[in-house]
Amino acid sequence: MGNRAGDIEAARVKFNSYESEWEKAYFDEYRGGYLVVSKKRIEQGNLNKQEKEKYNKEYSMCLTLAQNGNQIEYLKMTEGSFDIYLNGISADLKKTSSHNNLLDYAKKATREQGAEIVVFEFEKETENIHNEIITLKNKKIHGLYYFSKNKKVIHNF
Repeated sequence: MGNRAGDIEAARVKFNSYESEWEKAYFDEYRGGYLVVSKKRIEQGNLNKQEKEKYNKEYSMCLTLAQNGNQIEYLKMTEGSFDIYLNGISADLKKTSSHNNLLDYAKKATREQGAEIVVFEFEKETENIHNEIITLKNKKIHGLYYFSKNKKVIHNF
């Protein structure tokens, strides 16, 4: 028990250490997960309606990850780069309604955008999505995924 409290306290210290260029958006007292957002990213999200929609989608995914005990840094948008650091690991966020193009998304994120992993939110659960996840594993592409209907269960691949 003491170790867990120590882990949460260490997370709180790290969360509180973020400087003024970061918005301290969320801290989970029970799991030590948190979300900090680059203030530049917030500005970018306010440029127009399309950017606001993208920001809101990605912010929602970041919050889900933080609520599940992960430490999230939501970075400013940089052309051709990944979206977040998830527990210190570079990751790209993808929300999709189908299995189409999953391999292409994951390859682009890991080979062109510098992400070590990919995080998927699937709007619905289908057999085709599960099959595509197996394909990603077989191609040595790693990440996390969850379904919009159950954001409390995050799977590794």
